[in-house]
Amino acid sequence: MGPATATRRRLWSSRASRQQAGAALARILIVEDNLDLLHTMSELLSDEHEVMMTDLGETALELAQRHRPDLVMLDIQLPGIDGLETGRRLKDSVGPVPILVLSALAQSEDTRHILESGCCDAYLAKPAPLAKIRAKVEELLGTTHHA
Repeated sequence: MGPATATRRRLWSSRASRQQAGAALARILIVEDNLDLLHTMSELLSDEHEVMMTDLGETALELAQRHRPDLVMLDIQLPGIDGLETGRRLKDSVGPVPILVLSALAQSEDTRHILESGCCDAYLAKPAPLAKIRAKVEELLGTTHHA
């Protein structure tokens, strides 16, 4: 197994550096095969949320079963099972978890196909401004996570 394969099987987790008094942390699962973007998203969100990260759809399914995230951030173009299939399987296996798709597939027909697939609750085209990502995450968590 080469270094690239070994990297693909890693899981990263970071707990929020600060927890508000008495508030439960929302658990966010980020599924992204661009490792730089994966870590950027983690840094953006881990100050207020518990963040789990992986770069594979298969691993995301296992993590979601074990840890029941409050929100999933999902790329579409993943190695192995793609984000559309990962999203469908997540909805079937863990129930109504909100899924935010972040994808470089930004043509109108791609966007329509992603939204009509039923695999996600919201969609942002990459690259999206970090403030817009954070706002969308908080909006989606506000509908499901009660601290």
